[in-house]
Amino acid sequence: MDLGQPVNKSYSKPGVFSVGYASSAVVEAILDFWEYFEPIRLNMPQNCSADVQAVIGHIDEVFSGTNTTAIQAIKDNFGLGGMTHLDDVAGALRNNLWDWQSLSVTTGPGGQFFKFCDALEVNNGKIAPASGWGLDHAFAAWGAYWRNTYLTQLCGSLSAEDCLGTYDATQAYYTDTDVDNANRSWFWIVCNEVGYLQDGAPTGQPSLVTRLVQPAYDLRQCQLMFPGAFTQTVNVQVDRTNELYDGWNVSIDHLFFANGIRDPWKDATVSAAAVNIPSTSLQPIAVGDGFHCSDLLTASGTVDATILAVQVKALESIKMWLTTWTPHVKSSGTPAKKSVAIAASQVPRQHLAKPISAFNKG
Repeated sequence: MDLGQPVNKSYSKPGVFSVGYASSAVVEAILDFWEYFEPIRLNMPQNCSADVQAVIGHIDEVFSGTNTTAIQAIKDNFGLGGMTHLDDVAGALRNNLWDWQSLSVTTGPGGQFFKFCDALEVNNGKIAPASGWGLDHAFAAWGAYWRNTYLTQLCGSLSAEDCLGTYDATQAYYTDTDVDNANRSWFWIVCNEVGYLQDGAPTGQPSLVTRLVQPAYDLRQCQLMFPGAFTQTVNVQVDRTNELYDGWNVSIDHLFFANGIRDPWKDATVSAAAVNIPSTSLQPIAVGDGFHCSDLLTASGTVDATILAVQVKALESIKMWLTTWTPHVKSSGTPAKKSVAIAASQVPRQHLAKPISAFNKG
């Protein structure tokens, strides 16, 4: 993802950038970013969407009740019988939906997300209708796929509690302070500046993921990862971020925005459904039928004409803008220091199955 906000104030130092290209760039910081799952819901196979919603609705209903036998049956169905917290169990199932972010227009039927939907919607060689197979089949099929295949892929040798649980502050997920832990860096930005918490949709809206997971669930993990910084409540400064970097009001000459209809981050970009930002010759906005950052790959344009159109428009705009560019005279000064490579940690990180905002999925 091209995190768009830091670029938006480039005009405070004129001459640094003459032209900008923003691929799937989020510009509006949003605390409760339940809309992350909307492009997925609207563009995934309809039968899979219907069955996922049915299963999640059933889980939320049972987990909100007091029938301990039914609750344990759900946990066992997904191979998570030993987990303690129900919001962790239901929230873990978001991982199947987060796999959408790894898709591209060149992904074939072997893509992880499509394997998941096939597990639910192909039964004895037959494909479910658009309405899906219904709760009973989908619940059993999702459970079998999760416990027999997906859980090991996701967690490796870790126990379900260590991999998916979010209440133990001593877990390596929260205590790993290695300098190359990019997930921790992203967590810091999420907890302080941008939010983008990817939780259940509001009541009355269709939801692919559990409503038991709400912002408070995610923000509690900010305290686990950064106990020194968040001793009381966590107050993500999304309003401040949008004020500093203009959010959806961004207006910069010679900045090209390329977005994709199937990008889960779309509703935080200038192409969000909540706004109607005009495309102009100085700040064009082009939208193709792509996923996340699909336009960055030339191969995408060879298989999808809408993405090719975005790429062609970008090249035309950049070519036109560069004809008016004149280099600035460099002032004398201290030569820039050479960068020093930092060796990556050799410790494998399997504990990335519980992000509060999809970072490591694409």
